Order: sequence, then C-alpha cells, then structure tokens
Amino acid sequence: MKKRSPLSFTVEKVAPSTVPPAGEKGLRSTAQTRKRETDKTQKGRDGRQFIAAHVPPEAAKQFKLLAVQRDKTTQNMLIEAINDVFAKYGLSRIA
Repeated sequence: MKKRSPLSFTVEKVAPSTVPPAGEKGLRSTAQTRKRETDKTQKGRDGRQFIAAHVPPEAAKQFKLLAVQRDKTTQNMLIEAINDVFAKYGLSRIA
C-alpha cells in the first residue's frame, strides 16, 4: 500500500511548475482573467453569513426536487423558508 503524503505536501516540492508565467498566454492568465470578469458581474457573498443544517438524505433529495419543480435555486428556496420561519414567529422577513 502506498504511503500517504503529509498534509504539508505541495506539488512544487515534487516537480517544477509547467505553467507559463502570467505575462505569457496560457492557462493561468486565462483563468485569472475569467475570475476577474466573474467577480465584476456577480454580487458575491460579501456581507452574508453561511447557515447549514444536517438533514436526512431523503429530505435533501425532496428539497432539491421541489426546487427544480418550482424552477428556483436551492439558495432561493432556503431564503424563502427562512423568511417563512421569521413570519411564523412574528419577525420581519429580512433574509
């Protein structure tokens, strides 16, 4: 059986980088350009807090199917659900 690499393992220790410098045309410059373009067009997650829950696989599957049936993202469905909980307890819908 092969020995696992330590957590501090990096590719640079094994082989030199084959990616061309940023000034040359190549994968790195293309990927960086795409990232900058999407950063400008997307709202991003600034000012947002992540909330998660562990649910049974059947519940996750049913939730995802419901989102597809309603032509919504799971993100939008979760925001709707959180707002409904706020309304149930007499709080303002702020999500």
